[in-house]
This record gives sequence, structure tokens and C-alpha cells, in this order.
Amino acid sequence: MDYKKADTEDFYKKLMSAKNAANKPHYNKASDLTVQVNIRPDKSISPAMFKPDPLFPGHYKAHPVTIAAMRKDLFMGSSDGFIDLEQSYICGSCKHELDLQFWLFCPFCEEKISHDGEA
Repeated sequence: MDYKKADTEDFYKKLMSAKNAANKPHYNKASDLTVQVNIRPDKSISPAMFKPDPLFPGHYKAHPVTIAAMRKDLFMGSSDGFIDLEQSYICGSCKHELDLQFWLFCPFCEEKISHDGEA
């Protein structure tokens, strides 16, 4: 199974199944907005951190491992940001808490994320 695709699809299905107080769909499937964020590799940036890129306003810098570990397709469910899809996970190796909606593997220690609840 391709975990990257399956996890992304699961997040999308969860988001699209959300209902509002009137039991109507909370999100409009037809109003998709795609935003591209440019992130330049910089080994001096700490893992799992992003800093504004002084050379390119509106762009960011991050450690190369952070860039590799981050999901390339994020969904924003509401004006509250990403809380709708929050899924906490404690890395079995380094014990950092991660939100699985953002990471393919641990950006701190590069440990594979276990999808059965164990690292």
C-alpha cells in the first residue's frame, strides 16, 4: 500500500465528511484553491522548522530533511487552520510529538512513521 496516497485520501475524506450545525456539508468541494509555497534547503535551519527566506520575500528556508519529511499536499479545512485534520503521533525513536497531517516521516530523527500505532 502507498501510505502517502492512502493517508492523503483519508485526510481528504475526513475533511469532506464534516457536517455543520445544520447537518449540511461543512466544506465546499467545488471551491478548491491551490497554493504553492517555495521552500529553499538550508542545513543551518533546525529540523522541523521553517524560516522566512531573506533573499526571496514570501518564500521560506528549511533543513533538507524537513523538506523531504513534509507532506507535499496539505488540506486546510477551515479558517482555524489545520485543526480539523490534526492527528497527534509520538515518534517511537526520538519521542517528539508530530502532527501526522504534515509529515511523511519524523523530521527530527528520520524514523519511519508507523501506521499501526507503533514506531
